[in-house]
Amino acid sequence: MIARYGILRRPWRPLASTLARGAIRARLGSTHVTAAEDESHGDTAQPDPQASLNVRRILRKVPAASGSDGFLPEQVRRMMRRIPHPLIVILAQDTRDPLHSGLPSGLLVSSFNTITLAPVPYVSFNLKVPSSTYNEIQKSGGFIASAISNPQIARDFLLDKESAEYRTALRKNVVSYRSILKTGKGGIWWMKCSFMDKKSVEVGDHVVVIGKVVNAKFYKGSQDQALIYSEGKYKFAGEGVDAIASAQRQEDEEFKKAMEKRNLPGEAKSGK
Repeated sequence: MIARYGILRRPWRPLASTLARGAIRARLGSTHVTAAEDESHGDTAQPDPQASLNVRRILRKVPAASGSDGFLPEQVRRMMRRIPHPLIVILAQDTRDPLHSGLPSGLLVSSFNTITLAPVPYVSFNLKVPSSTYNEIQKSGGFIASAISNPQIARDFLLDKESAEYRTALRKNVVSYRSILKTGKGGIWWMKCSFMDKKSVEVGDHVVVIGKVVNAKFYKGSQDQALIYSEGKYKFAGEGVDAIASAQRQEDEEFKKAMEKRNLPGEAKSGK
C-alpha cells in the first residue's frame, strides 16, 4: 500500500516516525512533539506539510549505506553537533613560488586538537580533499593554526575559495607572506607547525593532517574566550562549574603573562 507522499506505509512506519521526531525538532528548533510527528500508526491523522517536506529533504540528503542502516551517518552527525568543537583557522602558503600573490590559502576547521604535548607537541585536524589549502601545506611543509574570537572571521573562511569576496577577506584579515591574522582581527593564539607528511593519513574523502608545533604565541591584545561550534551555532564557552575551573583560569592568566615576557626563538610578529 502506498501512503501519502509516495512512502511505503507498512515497511517504513517505525523508521519514518523515528526520523520525523528527530528531524523536525532539529530543523524547526522545537522540543514539542506535535500530533503530526506522532502519527506513526494511524491513517486518519493529517501530517504537517512543512514537517513532511523537511523529512523528505533530509531523506534525499542521507545516502544509503550498503549492508547497514543508511541513517547512521546522519545520526552520528547530529550526535556530534551536541559536542562543542574549537573553531581554528588554518593558513599555509609556499612563499618560494615566484608567482605567489603573497596571500596564503586558508580554511576553517572544527577538528583541531592536540595529540601529545611531550617531549614535543603534536597536533592534528582533518579536511576534505582535494583542497587548495592542503596543496599549500604539502608544498610549503607547514601551516599556522589560529584560534579566533570573531565570528566574522569564521564566516570569511567559509567563503568560496575562488570568489573575489574571499580574496578581499584574505587581504583584510591576513598578514601577507606570514600566514597569521592581523592585529585586532580576533586572533587568540597561533601555532606554527611542521607538516608531518609520513604520519598523516587519508580516510575516505578526508585527510588527517598531523603537525609538529615549532612555535606558539598569543596574539597581542587577544581576548580570553575562543570561538567554538556547537548545536549548529557559533558560541563562546561558559563559565566553569566548580572551584577547580576558577583556579585553572587564574593559572592560565599567569602563564599567558609569562609567555608575553619571553622571547621565543624564531617568533613571528603579528602585523597591523
